[in-house]
Amino acid sequence: MMKKLTMTMAALALCLAAFQGSQASAQNVEGAFKGKTVRILIPTGPGGDRALYTLPFASYYGRHIPGNPTVIAVFMPGAGGSLALNNIANVAAPDGLTITTPLGSVLNAQIIGDESVKYDARKFKWIGRTDSSTRVLTVSKTVTAQTLDDLRKTEIIIGAVGQASDTATNAYFMNKLFNTKFKVIAGYGAANKVVLAMLSGETQGSFGTWNNVSTNHAQALRDGDIRPLLQIALTADPTMPNVPLLLDMAEGEEAKQLVRIMSSSTLMGQSFAGPPALPEPILTALRRAFDATMVDKEFVEKMNNIGVKFTPMTGEDLTKQVDQIMNTSPELVERYKAISGEGGAAP
Repeated sequence: MMKKLTMTMAALALCLAAFQGSQASAQNVEGAFKGKTVRILIPTGPGGDRALYTLPFASYYGRHIPGNPTVIAVFMPGAGGSLALNNIANVAAPDGLTITTPLGSVLNAQIIGDESVKYDARKFKWIGRTDSSTRVLTVSKTVTAQTLDDLRKTEIIIGAVGQASDTATNAYFMNKLFNTKFKVIAGYGAANKVVLAMLSGETQGSFGTWNNVSTNHAQALRDGDIRPLLQIALTADPTMPNVPLLLDMAEGEEAKQLVRIMSSSTLMGQSFAGPPALPEPILTALRRAFDATMVDKEFVEKMNNIGVKFTPMTGEDLTKQVDQIMNTSPELVERYKAISGEGGAAP
C-alpha cells in the first residue's frame, strides 16, 4: 500500500512539475511580446495585394498573440522581393518581433539561383497562409492577341517589379517553354505601379495576382481597359471560367511538371514566415495566433468587405508544402532554371 502511494505521489509530482513548466513557458512567451512591437516586413512598396492582405491582418493579429503586442507593417521593397527575405534570414533577431510576408516567388527565386537570394526557404519558420494567389497575364486594350498562338507571333512589353519577381520570371519562362515574345522591363518596384504603367501605355501587359487586378483595378476591368488573357495556378480560379489555365496549354509530361513548379508560387500566396532560429515556443505562439486570426469574426468581416477571399493554411501544412516543392529532383530543377531566367537555353 505504501509503495503504491509513493508511486502515486511521484506521478502527481511529475504532473505538477510539467504544469508549472508549461505555466512558466507561457509566461515567458507572454513576456517576450508584452509591451513590444511586432514588425511584418512587406517586400514591396505600398499598393498591390501584398499590402491589401497584410495591413488589415496586422491590426488584428496582435489580439491573439500572448502579451497582445502592437503589430505594424513595414514596407521593405528591393531585389524583386528578396531584400526583406534576406533581412529575415540574416539580420532580424530570432525573437518573434520581426516576421515577413514573402512574395509568391520566394521558392522559385531560390530554385533558379537568382543572385539576390541570400536565404534558404526551407529554414524559414512558416507561420501560416491566408490565401493562395492565382496569377494572371493581364494585357491592355491595345493588345489584340487572344490565344497562345497569337502570343507567339506578337511582341508584348511586360512591366515587372524586379528580375527575381514572378512578374518577370513568368514571362521569361513562357518565352522559353512556349516560344512567346514577351519583352520584360523590370524595376517598377510594386505591383500597382506595374499595372499603372500598362494603363498609361508605357507597357502593354503584366503578370500579377488576380486578387490585385480584380480588387485594385476593378474599374479598368469593367471598362475594358485591361483584360486577363491566361491564368497561372495549379487549379483554375472559378471566378474566371473563360480564361484558360497555362497548365492546360503545356504539351507533354515534362512541360506540365515545369509549369507546376512555376505555378507553385500561387500555392505560397499570402504567407507569413519568421527567422530560421525562431525558438519553438515563440513559433508555436505565432502560429496559433495566426490560426485564431483566420477565424476572428471582425477580421473575416473586414476582409469580406474589402472583397478578398480566404484559403487559409496552417504553418505546419505550409512547411510540408515548401519541403515538397524544394525537394524537386535536381534534374527537373536544372531544366527549370534553364528556362526561367532572362538568359539560358531555349527548349
